[in-house]
Amino acid sequence: MLSLCVPFLTQAYTGVTIVLSAPTPANQEFLDNFKDELVRSRNTSLRLTVIDLQEVEKLVVAENSELVIALGVKALEAASKLRHTTPVLGIFTPLPTFNSFLQSSRRDLGNFSAIVLDQPYTRQMSLIKTILPDAKSIGIMLGPTSSQYGEHLKDDGEKNGLSVFEENIDQEADLITKLQKLLDTTDALMAIPDPSIYNRETAQPILFTSYRHLKPVFGYSQSYVRAGALAAVFSNSKQLAKQAVEIAIKSQQPPNLLPPPQSPTYFSVMVNYQVARSLNISVMDEDVLYKKILELEAVQYEQYRH
Repeated sequence: MLSLCVPFLTQAYTGVTIVLSAPTPANQEFLDNFKDELVRSRNTSLRLTVIDLQEVEKLVVAENSELVIALGVKALEAASKLRHTTPVLGIFTPLPTFNSFLQSSRRDLGNFSAIVLDQPYTRQMSLIKTILPDAKSIGIMLGPTSSQYGEHLKDDGEKNGLSVFEENIDQEADLITKLQKLLDTTDALMAIPDPSIYNRETAQPILFTSYRHLKPVFGYSQSYVRAGALAAVFSNSKQLAKQAVEIAIKSQQPPNLLPPPQSPTYFSVMVNYQVARSLNISVMDEDVLYKKILELEAVQYEQYRH
């Protein structure tokens, strides 16, 4: 069971420390945009510090004085070991990985959160239905840590008029066999961020196998679309930085708590039109797709409210 105890922080933090897992272009872009968004917000009360992984162990944070923003899985793992009164916000981390760190660190929601890598499942499914309006079913591969989301995915699929078929991948040797089984019975494959399934070693075999079955893959990142997925909804570093600044400023206000882990608010759509032509799938412009997904989300929000 994950701890749901929510602490009350007695004072607002006055600074933000950003921990970089590595000096990657995505991390640097996030950092630059975070600074820009902070300036645009006209918030002058937050000082900004940037450190790398090696400096996390030396980080001594006075109680509630700093918000630590961890960029990447390794940074979040290191930051999760800081004193429990230090609020920590993860970026670029899949939801199953975040939940694992939450459990192992015995930290509390309220001072440990994330903007997870996972797009809302309904958003991904809206993309699928917009591009493939006749689609009736999708396949999803789940690993040991993401298998807990199977029922949630099926519920979201039902709301979007899609039957969700899942295969649990316990070992990589079974991946292609189970993938082929899914592709034989579904209209498309929807990828969700689980590093035990979707990683550099498995990307090409998954995409190649799906292509041979003439079934499109819907990804969750720009890199996966460039590699051969048909399309994806994704959030870039600028969009994540904007959301992180909003969280940082809001959580300075009483009761000075971080929100629960959340999916990205701001997003973009990317299409691999060469793959679309190869699969003989007609796909509208990315801007049109984006607007249609926003419209669907607005409708779903109104239905949820009522």
